[in-house]
Amino acid sequence: MKRTLFGLLALLGAAFAGDPDKAAARYFDSRVAPILTKRCLGCHNQQLKDGGISFLDRHSLLKGGSHGPAIAPGKPEESMLFRAVRQDGDVKMPPGPKLSAREIAILREWILRGAIWGTKLRPRPE
Repeated sequence: MKRTLFGLLALLGAAFAGDPDKAAARYFDSRVAPILTKRCLGCHNQQLKDGGISFLDRHSLLKGGSHGPAIAPGKPEESMLFRAVRQDGDVKMPPGPKLSAREIAILREWILRGAIWGTKLRPRPE
């Protein structure tokens, strides 16, 4: 009886906790994708690939460009993308106005959570 009760409680707990990868993908779609779309994809896309990198998919960010990998999942301080948007190193991105502190914090949190990709990243309309 105890074993059945514990098994049922474990299943209920998992159902209410949700899938962490799905939650991370939702975080990307709702918070990260709008930043990348608005501030990065104008230059870092499949056609231009400024710095030798496209921001249209996770694989490209992991592979990186002329400055190495753009993201180190779980390690924002080691991620070129994060260092560039903080604008405290040699590479300062994006050109023009700096990202807000909130946007930088969102990107940091995304990388810290493993840089899970979502489904809603779309190139900016021309």
